[in-house]
Amino acid sequence: MKYSALKNFIGGEFVSYDGEFLDVQCPLDGSTISSVPISNAETINQAVLAAKKTFPIWSSTPIKERATVFYRYRNLLEKNMTELSELVQEENGKTISESIAEVEKSIEVTEFACSLPQITAGEVLEVSKGVECRIENSPLGVVASITPFNFPNMVPNWTIPNALMLGNCMILKPSELVPISANRIAELLKEAGLPDGVFNVVHGGKEAVEAICDHPGIHAVSFVGSTKVAKLVYARATSKFKRALTLGGAKNHLIVLPDANVGMTASNVAASMSGCAGQRCMAASAMVAVGEVEHIIQELVN
Repeated sequence: MKYSALKNFIGGEFVSYDGEFLDVQCPLDGSTISSVPISNAETINQAVLAAKKTFPIWSSTPIKERATVFYRYRNLLEKNMTELSELVQEENGKTISESIAEVEKSIEVTEFACSLPQITAGEVLEVSKGVECRIENSPLGVVASITPFNFPNMVPNWTIPNALMLGNCMILKPSELVPISANRIAELLKEAGLPDGVFNVVHGGKEAVEAICDHPGIHAVSFVGSTKVAKLVYARATSKFKRALTLGGAKNHLIVLPDANVGMTASNVAASMSGCAGQRCMAASAMVAVGEVEHIIQELVN
């Protein structure tokens, strides 16, 4: 194997697991490149305890100080662009240009997170003489993010910079099919100066997801994946009175009219359908033809 067996990242260090492991395969050639722990509920509990221990310190750190960590993290993403992109290609199978674009999106999201001190500053309104109304934003506590296989770097970074910038502590459960990028993200966050316990990675499958939904110490859950599992995660998490945002799949349609630009339409339809091996959430899986568009279809076929 190119990479040694993966470990969970809990409390600022990589922790060995003595249970079941699953092979990680490279879609490019089918070779086994690593193995990933299929962690149990107790491992999730260990991560929650580590996050809860650090939460009072991290949440009380001024947001501008938290932002300095993510300025450094953003620079580390850029500095390690080649390595991160090659890692995405290796464990996911997309082309190197698509992998680079993915990491670039992670950088963009991190840059947005660095603007949160201005966006979430709160508000004070004088609603009457001598009476003020104050709006404040407070972190929830320990939150969790469950991410899919199609964007091993970008989708975790949808949530990591924003949730942590706002003072929360996080547990990431990446797809067991593409777990290596998550561990590299953990290393870069630690290098950027993130305190131990603020960010944790627990690998696993169904049992780990169910433990995240059930654990009373986790206050919010985000999920990206299939619609079937999104519904299950939402129902289970909200039944435990957690906040939940679960994003499933969709059938995206392109409507093509007879007067559409032939070359541009054919190129865009093909790119949308086949880019990232058709794994984009917004991939156009259906084209609706309105009127006589045979000439466009022929160009698409050609």
